[in-house]
Amino acid sequence: MRTRRGSSSLIGTLVAIVLVVGLVLVFVFGGFGGKAENLRKDQVGETIVGQTKARAKDMVCENNLSQIRQSIAVQDTVDEDMKPATLSELKLPKDMLKCPIGGEDYAYDSNSGKVSCPHPGHEKY
Repeated sequence: MRTRRGSSSLIGTLVAIVLVVGLVLVFVFGGFGGKAENLRKDQVGETIVGQTKARAKDMVCENNLSQIRQSIAVQDTVDEDMKPATLSELKLPKDMLKCPIGGEDYAYDSNSGKVSCPHPGHEKY
């Protein structure tokens, strides 16, 4: 009569460890020793993780611009077609008035009330 034991072999454990390390190298570092292909205009993020962080900051920039535009629209309706002369008049947090990736101040045209980000790749925001 045979008895079964619930143990794994050393070879099976080593194979599993090698597979996990290989997957970590591929997903985190973009391959075995290579860099991930960077298609961004500003060339931020050399690894897959770095590019993901840069995309997250892109979303923060887009959301900041959206909130600034909404604040301008609210002030425009409250003050009867009076646009603020500068973005600092909106009394928003200072870090919201700069691009989170490049740190550049947002460009603002007080005549038209348009706000844009001067960072490369953020022209469409």
